[in-house]
Amino acid sequence: MHGAVDWGGSWIRVGLVMRRKILISEKVRRPRALEEQFDVIAQYLHTCEARLGGSAVALGVGIAGIVQGSEVVSAINLDIQGPVDIAAALAPRTSRPVFLCNDIQAVAGSLRHRWPDEVVAIVSMGTGIGGAILYRGGVFTGAGAAGDFGHLVFEPDGLPCDCGGHGCLETVVSGRVLAEVASSLALSGTSPTLRRIGAERALHAGDLESAARTGDPAAQLALSKAAQALAIGLRSVVAAVDPDRIVLLGAMLRPSGVFGGLLRERWSQRRPTWSEPRLTFVQEDENSALVGAAAFAAERFAALGQERHT
Repeated sequence: MHGAVDWGGSWIRVGLVMRRKILISEKVRRPRALEEQFDVIAQYLHTCEARLGGSAVALGVGIAGIVQGSEVVSAINLDIQGPVDIAAALAPRTSRPVFLCNDIQAVAGSLRHRWPDEVVAIVSMGTGIGGAILYRGGVFTGAGAAGDFGHLVFEPDGLPCDCGGHGCLETVVSGRVLAEVASSLALSGTSPTLRRIGAERALHAGDLESAARTGDPAAQLALSKAAQALAIGLRSVVAAVDPDRIVLLGAMLRPSGVFGGLLRERWSQRRPTWSEPRLTFVQEDENSALVGAAAFAAERFAALGQERHT
């Protein structure tokens, strides 16, 4: 049995997992102060262990940030803008060895049994663009940040990105960008549909999709441009990874949606002639990150034990 943490910008989930099954879990809104977040994770891990009457062998942490070894180098949505040794902070609080990975890498770990003989590039579109790489049944992390496809450079002189670069893919197409586009179309009056929705509440990416579905030409054009950008981004992913399969995560990428359909059209036009990876949409499960983080901890803990005996 292993402990697992899904550490996001709004919520923290802590649980105990055995053989890909979540035995128990708790969810808490993320406190603002980092020290409080450490304390909350330890508290809820111990609560889960006490309720279940067992102890975790190790703790796997999937966190929304750039991970290198035991450190989070940057996690803007968690207000972490410099290196923080998460394992060093959590290990004494939990009395467990702690292993850290990116949250999409954790999700990838929960999917690896599906394609054990393939090279898989996972591309996730939520607030930003995330990603991970599966290599024949294992999660390939590189030095920690392999698969961070949202920071492929799309426009060298483009908009500044939270990562410190300019023109990253997720500054051109992401849930956050599409929400901003929807708001812009509403404010300018270019889209009467979005203007009507925006008069009642804040707009999000899904509103752009809804407006396009009703035939709104401005919304359709905006999604077409975004789909083109993401298709070009996928071409860069293929050039870097040469995968057998590209797995798409995120509601906006579903095949039945307007944006998802446009993406597949643009991809058929843009994909390299020398490669034809299968596009597969996977509906995200809120438990995936917990299951994957536990699997990551189990794998790294086992490897650590082998090293000690060699």
